[in-house]
Amino acid sequence: MTTTYESTPPLSLHDAEEDRRATREWHALNAYITDGACREWVLCYQDTDQPIRKGTMAYDFRGDVDTIVGGRAPRTPWSTGRVECADGAEFYPSVFGMQWVNTQK
Repeated sequence: MTTTYESTPPLSLHDAEEDRRATREWHALNAYITDGACREWVLCYQDTDQPIRKGTMAYDFRGDVDTIVGGRAPRTPWSTGRVECADGAEFYPSVFGMQWVNTQK
């Protein structure tokens, strides 16, 4: 029995680059904030453990709004890590009602 596959026409160089750009943008907008490649830690809300996506608008304990763009996971058991805002400022996660959750436990 012979299996045949339909092939799609090859993309032009411009279309291929547009496809790659759109894919990168989608992943950037829909990515959860993690500790990097190993993804052992994920930034989540304290009360629901729901993961936080890059670009999330969050209120701090004073009622001010900031855009969360990244952070640093805890490196030691007694650390809470940091959360990075769009303006480059870093805060403790608890300022926004967030925490780093270890996904390997």
